[in-house]
Amino acid sequence: MDHNMSHEKISDFGFYSLYRPDIFILILIIGILYFKYYGNKNSGLKTTKLQKFFFSAGLVFLYISKGSPLNVVGHHYLFSVHMIEMAVSYLVVPPLMILGMPHGLYLKWFSLQNSMMNIVRFLTKPLIAILVFITLFSIYHMPVVFDAVMANGFVAFLSHTILFITAFTMWWPVLCPIEELNSLSDLQKVGYVFASGVLLTPACALIMFAGHLLYSTYAHAPELVSFLPPLEDQMTGGIVMKILQEVVYGVVLGHIFYKWVKRERAKDKEDLALIKMSAAANHS
Repeated sequence: MDHNMSHEKISDFGFYSLYRPDIFILILIIGILYFKYYGNKNSGLKTTKLQKFFFSAGLVFLYISKGSPLNVVGHHYLFSVHMIEMAVSYLVVPPLMILGMPHGLYLKWFSLQNSMMNIVRFLTKPLIAILVFITLFSIYHMPVVFDAVMANGFVAFLSHTILFITAFTMWWPVLCPIEELNSLSDLQKVGYVFASGVLLTPACALIMFAGHLLYSTYAHAPELVSFLPPLEDQMTGGIVMKILQEVVYGVVLGHIFYKWVKRERAKDKEDLALIKMSAAANHS
């Protein structure tokens, strides 16, 4: 990826660069396979309408972040748009796709005993999961690392792929939909989300309050919008990332509380039923 700009306007990019038909086709194939094997009445592993919605939404957001003009603008013109892309890729897509997969598939995967699943089990341990993603995310936004990554297309692809994978492992301890695979209580999940937000804050704060341009990648980028020069664009990027992070984390906390209340109500109903049965037995 060459950031020594030869494209002054977005229109200088071709259709392939702006809309990435290869990524669109790949995501389309994933969607077709999902609905073929998990989304119809004859599927061995069935999914609910809500799961289908979550997975489909995840694929749509994945294309928006990686295959749409948003990607070109974020990589070549505006750091703030790049941060939107990052937030969608790592804070929105993984939760949707985790919640969208059939539960039986997770049970099948995690019952496998091989080196790959051993690695997955290790990386999804809560402490490992949160520290690996936050560390990689923070290192990625160090100026010297960021500029080096963005200057090389292959390194950028590799870095974003690793961040994408570790985003899944980071979200798993919180959103694991299988009771048998849960390693955290509901209260611990709330603490996990708060800890993740706190650990992400320094990277966002560094960007928001730097007071000078951190990334040479965008220092000489063509001015796409006159009201957002490089320094203001950089500050906006940090603010956007923090706001989107808080919104997503708020939704996840709402999901945790909803499941928590639902589970407690089910227990209360069971206890009430047992009390009624016991009272009926005593009267008889």
